[in-house]
Amino acid sequence: MVAPVMDVIVIGCGASGIAALRKLHDAGLKVMGLEADERIGGRIRTIEYGDCHLDLGAAWCHGEKDNVVFELANPLGLLGRPDPDNKWYLLSTGQLVANELSESILQAINDEVANAEKNNTESIKDCVRNAAKNNPTLKKNPQLAKYFVEFFEKNSHVGGESDPKLGKSLKGLEECWGCEGEFMLNWKGRGYRTILDVLLKKYPDPSKQISIPIHLKKEVETIKWRTSPSSADANNPLVHVSCKDGSLYAAKSVIVTMSLGVLKERYSNLFNPPLPAEKINAIKNLQLAVLDKIYIDFTKPWWPKSPANFTILWTDEDKKKLGNSWVTEIVGLYSVTQYPNMLLAWIYGEAAIKMEKASEQEVKTEINKMLELFFKKEFKVTPVKNILRSQWGSNPLARGSYSYRSVANEENGGSAIVLSEPLYHANHFPVVCFAGEATSHHRHSAVHGAIEAGFREADRLIASLKK
Repeated sequence: MVAPVMDVIVIGCGASGIAALRKLHDAGLKVMGLEADERIGGRIRTIEYGDCHLDLGAAWCHGEKDNVVFELANPLGLLGRPDPDNKWYLLSTGQLVANELSESILQAINDEVANAEKNNTESIKDCVRNAAKNNPTLKKNPQLAKYFVEFFEKNSHVGGESDPKLGKSLKGLEECWGCEGEFMLNWKGRGYRTILDVLLKKYPDPSKQISIPIHLKKEVETIKWRTSPSSADANNPLVHVSCKDGSLYAAKSVIVTMSLGVLKERYSNLFNPPLPAEKINAIKNLQLAVLDKIYIDFTKPWWPKSPANFTILWTDEDKKKLGNSWVTEIVGLYSVTQYPNMLLAWIYGEAAIKMEKASEQEVKTEINKMLELFFKKEFKVTPVKNILRSQWGSNPLARGSYSYRSVANEENGGSAIVLSEPLYHANHFPVVCFAGEATSHHRHSAVHGAIEAGFREADRLIASLKK
């Protein structure tokens, strides 16, 4: 049985979908959200842990100027500023590297990337590898510089491990705009899911929450977007949406906010008729980085000062000792706001996918090996009490963490702008719109880009439906 016809159905209720629903609702349109998961939020996933919350996905508001998340949250007093980091740089031999030397090497690498010509098809990886051979600062201490270049590649998630065409492009750095201001604004222990409550007007007053039908566990199987004219509106045939559980929905238009990773897997079967060639090209050439977190909860803090910021540099010898385990790709350990006993490790790419396949006990064992190598010579490390991790690569509703422009984009075309273009009916009405962070023209990879994209497509449909 087909549900009542809606003005707009939003497919995917992460930050972008919720933003679109809010704006469409405020415009008085008849809207509905379909979410495949058992919760809303998408790659915002906040869990309760102890007295506060941990973010397994998005965690910080990145910047202030022209940042819609900051504009929504800061007036409500929701954002906190971090204290200055206490930095340590360690080799896997346990040896500390002087901060001044470490920061001079990292500055040289960052300068090379910042000053590189970007109107080309070159990758960031190629840029920093060439810098290691030619930059005077890096040539002074080539072995140490090698370790820092590898750290930079992992920490910047430059990609291209298995295929150079999948590496982040230099040109992509100009396409993705940052926001001025503090980059690591935290949520004062509430978690990033707070922004969803703000969008739905559940915060600060729950009694004012807007009423929008959002149906969970509704995995969409097909979007039939070029139907025969119906008696409902001969000029604007409806879009028909069918779900895995057999439910059917119809609307004048839909906004698709599925992650780029899901589109890559499903675009050929999801849309009827198929997507145009330029849209498929963008989906194929844009990439999704897999970036995972491992929260390490100790019995008590062992680092001298908080907040702690440990950069860890793996020697080739120590990688071999551990059999080139995924743990050798971890780039650092960092303090976690509101959790004084906890450090956060980051891992990305193919190593993150391997980590996701390991059991929690295996993850804990590998983390202890890393702690033994790096820290026990200089610090009195306390026992690990608990491990929590994200698994975005293996999550069938995400298949990754955030999008980026690849070398393949620069060679073969495709961009966030192309991905964001709607599918139109013959009368130029946008019947299928695309939102989500990967469609944000200049702020992809961030929640504020996702929300901007949701607002953008909502505005597009509000204007079209008013006509």
